[in-house]
Amino acid sequence: MKSFQLIILFLFIENIYTVTFTEAINNLAILESYIKEYKSEKSATDSENHLILSYIRAGKYSSSEWSIAGGTFPSDLNSYIQAKDSEKNTNAQNVRTYEEIELPSKEKLDFVHLFAVMNGINYGNSFTGGYSSLVGWGGDSAQLLKDIKDESGDLDQLIEIILSKYLGIKGQFGEADLVSDLDAPIILNNKKDGVSFADTIKSYYESNEYKNRYSNFVKLTFPDSTKDSLRNDAFNRYSKDSLINILECKYGVRSNGVFGCYLPGSILTQYKNHQKAAVYAFADYLVSKY
Repeated sequence: MKSFQLIILFLFIENIYTVTFTEAINNLAILESYIKEYKSEKSATDSENHLILSYIRAGKYSSSEWSIAGGTFPSDLNSYIQAKDSEKNTNAQNVRTYEEIELPSKEKLDFVHLFAVMNGINYGNSFTGGYSSLVGWGGDSAQLLKDIKDESGDLDQLIEIILSKYLGIKGQFGEADLVSDLDAPIILNNKKDGVSFADTIKSYYESNEYKNRYSNFVKLTFPDSTKDSLRNDAFNRYSKDSLINILECKYGVRSNGVFGCYLPGSILTQYKNHQKAAVYAFADYLVSKY
């Protein structure tokens, strides 16, 4: 009986502290107002967009690799936001901790990951090159490769396993990550000067625009691709990205010789089908949705 009561109490507490979409948007709006004030007071040279995106991203992704992919921000910004929260009795800095929220559509979104992907795209100034693949769909495809490396089967069988058991379902490329990767470039593209991220995101998810995320993602990320060519186009970009190669090394699916991480042929033989299956499954998933 005590165990059952503890479970009920745990679920009750979890429900109390679940971040709602409205709370996330409201705190984001407050954070953006504080960063606008910071930029004005400190005469910061970084763009307002960069300060917002990199500040939120660093709440979860703060490694040196992420500083390369998303850039840095002034070291006193953290203390400035903390002081504002204390002075105004607000929770703006909590935005950096929202790993998963429920959208009005009932889908799950990794809120910080959304901003991390936008940060990499914005910092590299490209929807198709720079760090855009690494921080979004490409990096998560590499994580998917890590998740499935112990699965067995030929290429088609591995793709079926991914689509039925992993992609958008569980592992490092679950629903919250997938939705973030797809929506990040669209939301960033929608963001207009003078319009906040809070208003842009709210409008996107409270309208029907998110229902077109698959076709809109492809238009921005693979503008020259067709449904028939998307598999190969995605794989060519993925497999030729040296930064993704390094990520595969980190995940133990690529040889770790002196130059192994940079050589296209250094992928371990037993994972060749797994690598291709991870990217093909992602492309197939997109094609099936639009």
